[in-house]
Amino acid sequence: MRRLAPVCLALAAALLGCSSGSGPGEGGGSAAAAKSPTPSGSSTDERQISYANRLPMARYSYSVDENTVIESAQHVLTRRCLKTYGIAYETPPQPLDAPRSADRRYGLSSATEAALYGYHPNRDIAQLPDGPDLPKDALTVFYGKRGAPQGSGEKLTYKGKAIPDDGCFGQSVAKLSEQYDDPAGAAVASRIANESYEKTLADPAVKEAFRKWSACMRSSGFRYSSPLEPLNTPAFQSNDISAKEKQTATADVRCKNETRLLDIWFKAETGLQKAEIEKNTVALESLRAAHREKAEAARRILAEG
Repeated sequence: MRRLAPVCLALAAALLGCSSGSGPGEGGGSAAAAKSPTPSGSSTDERQISYANRLPMARYSYSVDENTVIESAQHVLTRRCLKTYGIAYETPPQPLDAPRSADRRYGLSSATEAALYGYHPNRDIAQLPDGPDLPKDALTVFYGKRGAPQGSGEKLTYKGKAIPDDGCFGQSVAKLSEQYDDPAGAAVASRIANESYEKTLADPAVKEAFRKWSACMRSSGFRYSSPLEPLNTPAFQSNDISAKEKQTATADVRCKNETRLLDIWFKAETGLQKAEIEKNTVALESLRAAHREKAEAARRILAEG
């Protein structure tokens, strides 16, 4: 049985998350709470360093446990749907300790990943798992019209029985989403998370930290005015990871640590988010309640089997 890619259930665009309902074989990582943070420069496993997941808005995303239980429930519903077509489907086991990349809300934060991958994604986890191990005609039942030519009006059937347009998996995701998602609250949360990041770029303390970081980089032979620049360097976006990219990335993280840039940036965004949360308490608490209700519904589905 091939393992399915995790379903990203973090609220859309907030805290570097992605839309709920990403299916098997698609990208998406959880924006839910990570392990306890490690201070910059510590020798402890750098993958534990967390900024996005400690921001105030993380409270309004799904937790790791909630993500897991909702994803599992979606697969149980998918299995039930496939069974009505006579298709046997084993729900994928949840990995106990899935690898994850270090926090990149403020660019690179891991010296280890910088030395290995430069500005590229962590290649240990970048490869997406395969989709479900089902025969081709059964995959049509699983996925529905996803991947079919746009505008195709053909009705899909399997052994004479109509198939949902979004397949059994899409129908299962929608069943929970339609009942429990809070689009209005999610839009507020997404706006705050996006705007707070943008506003940090004009924060005096962050701008001064950028200046110090830039000076540190110049001392190592690299000329960048902000840590956002190397991320967009065309030479660092090819498939190959050059020695120069690794050297630049390594200096980037070292200078962030020496100037305390990440902590300063995090502090600035924390203040901005707290101010916005106070103005939008009703909408955000409604979103939190919807998350809890959806997780509880998922637990009931799992209990029923």
